[in-house]
Amino acid sequence: MTRRTGGSLRARWMIPRGSCFFAMKGSALLDTTFSMSFRVQKDEFDRALAETKELLAFAEEKKMSQNTDFARRQEEEAAAEARKQGTAPVPTSLTDKEIGVKALKGEGAKKCSIKKYPARRMFTSENLLTNTEIQLKYLSPVKAKEKRSFDKQQSNVPEDEQYEYSLVTMEKYFMNCFNLKAKPDFRKNGGADTEHCEQVFEKGVAGELAWLQQMEPGREWFAAKAADLQSLVSDKVDLKANLQKSSSNFFTFGPAGSGEQLRQESIPFSDGLVHGKRRWFLMAPKDFETLREKAKDVLEPASAFMFFEQQKEELEEDFGLGGKKMKFWECNQLPGEIIYIPSGTIYTSLNLQDGFSYKQNIATSLKAVAERVNNNIWAPESGVVPNGYQFGACFDYLDFASAGQKLDKQVNPLQGQIIQQIMSQYYPGERAQNMLILNILAECNSVMTAEGLDQELVSSTYCPRVWDICVSKLERNANSLGASIPPWLKSTPKPGQIKTEL
Repeated sequence: MTRRTGGSLRARWMIPRGSCFFAMKGSALLDTTFSMSFRVQKDEFDRALAETKELLAFAEEKKMSQNTDFARRQEEEAAAEARKQGTAPVPTSLTDKEIGVKALKGEGAKKCSIKKYPARRMFTSENLLTNTEIQLKYLSPVKAKEKRSFDKQQSNVPEDEQYEYSLVTMEKYFMNCFNLKAKPDFRKNGGADTEHCEQVFEKGVAGELAWLQQMEPGREWFAAKAADLQSLVSDKVDLKANLQKSSSNFFTFGPAGSGEQLRQESIPFSDGLVHGKRRWFLMAPKDFETLREKAKDVLEPASAFMFFEQQKEELEEDFGLGGKKMKFWECNQLPGEIIYIPSGTIYTSLNLQDGFSYKQNIATSLKAVAERVNNNIWAPESGVVPNGYQFGACFDYLDFASAGQKLDKQVNPLQGQIIQQIMSQYYPGERAQNMLILNILAECNSVMTAEGLDQELVSSTYCPRVWDICVSKLERNANSLGASIPPWLKSTPKPGQIKTEL
């Protein structure tokens, strides 16, 4: 291949692997001839030719009339300067040219024989609609609006009792929130038509992924045994769904325009987007409290759509949102990207397109695992009802004093009286209190049967101390209802006892 140019030109070109380059320079000549000689294997000819053409096109685009190496050095210097200014380009490799090792020849494995989980193909509306057994908890737009509150963590009303959910099939959900079977004049638009539609449900109801934590098999095994325990709770309670609430793995999906209010989680989580595009907004808790106080007449609990469309701009212009004392972070999340949300962070997210993501709660340390388990058994200092007081259900008459004495964590007497009245109101009778006991047993079964989990961690939880007490109380309640507990529940769980059947 030859290349002729007018005038003299001094050049030292960077040539693709396996090639040789010769240049004849004549300063007085009108034309300079460049000759490229390639030594390539016969099956790499097309690739070498394509790379050479790309090199030529790159040189012409950059107008490299002096020295290609010089231009390259300029780019490297510019990149170094950008790093100093905090605007460095996104790296495309692990190492730079100075410390990197030359890549091996060849393309590696000719084919992949390891099973893959093609999430973008698995989780589509077409595949989700084939699931005719799942029942999703759906709230109407009016009920969804009533549900929103910035003080939800301090609310003393159990969610399932407070709101009138409708159990709908996957098909009905897509009809309510998407445009399944919609006539042309009744097609939904993202926003007001869909802001209430975001769904969060346990991993087990939609498929399988390999990203499971050690405690998940025991939790899912216990939930799978719900049929043996359903007679112990109210007929209106979906026991299996309730037992899966403490799962670490969830799917979140909804139509464009869906997304819930500003809120926070007590434990950190990551969210990996499979389909769609999602806008995130994050604030530190102390900054959010400052904003609430300053904008208390304007900032109301609202869907993510209403927050971004109406509230955010006003809060920025009139109340200083985004200033030094009320910082926030935001970004758009694209498919394949994972966002990490630290515990306690105030956040909301809006689906800009029909979206589907995988969410996983994260324990950042062994101590965090134990705290999470214990907070779902007995944590009176949290003030969270019912999770922080569930162990009281393992004693007659919701005896909080005995519960606190057993776990060396007493409840404040005045607080205990108030919470006891609330618990008695919303969890009256054996069936309702059995639900609380089963929540504890499901949580403890997950940690006590986990293979490979540090036994010191297991011992640091309340589970070894509460298991027999709670099983005994559950059995007494069952007898008074004319029922019985299954034999497998009477034995204390041990590591390796559960052989995952999922």
